[in-house]
Amino acid sequence: MSAFLGPIHYWLYDKVKWHEELLDEIYNQMNNQVSYEYNASDLALLKQNLEAQFGSPVVADLADVIETDNIHGWLQLKIQSLEYRMAGAITKGLENQWIDFSTLEALYRSNGVKAYKSYKGNLRTPQEMFKGIYDYLLEGMPCDRVNQPTASEENFISWEKRICLHTEFWHAVGGDINVYNQLREKWLDGFITSDYELLCMDHQAYKLSRRTA
Repeated sequence: MSAFLGPIHYWLYDKVKWHEELLDEIYNQMNNQVSYEYNASDLALLKQNLEAQFGSPVVADLADVIETDNIHGWLQLKIQSLEYRMAGAITKGLENQWIDFSTLEALYRSNGVKAYKSYKGNLRTPQEMFKGIYDYLLEGMPCDRVNQPTASEENFISWEKRICLHTEFWHAVGGDINVYNQLREKWLDGFITSDYELLCMDHQAYKLSRRTA
């Protein structure tokens, strides 16, 4: 089965698995914060309902689980499933006070730091840092062409986020896309080292520059 798969398929699947692990961390933190038995039961029910509605996580070896006659569609469904469940878990967790926003911010920043430390490629230039960011962050399928570089020089790279693919997932569960945007900024803050400065305008235009001495 692996003969049908290419590097881009593993790249996408690895990003899904990375965020499935982050979602598990969020659930674990909620479990640690709930005080009463009925809250723990409600949290378990939330997870069960989200998986029933949007699909269960799949983290087995890609070659063992993917539909080889529908590789593109299967991967797209796994991305969408994760996005819906992540948005739903965070939205309901905040509404029910199973987790506070500052804790979520800390989780996302810590995950960004973890991603930076685990990255196997080079992160020595702004262009490599840009690539590294989107080797982790989910932005749909490559054909969606979400993040488009607008300028690139030795000490900086700028890009534009053409569309936000995440809004539909958050709206579908009654969530606020601004929550996602703020958590995303914390993740970037964790991933990007102090050697760089990231400017973000309205969550659409970005400029990553090497800091000068």
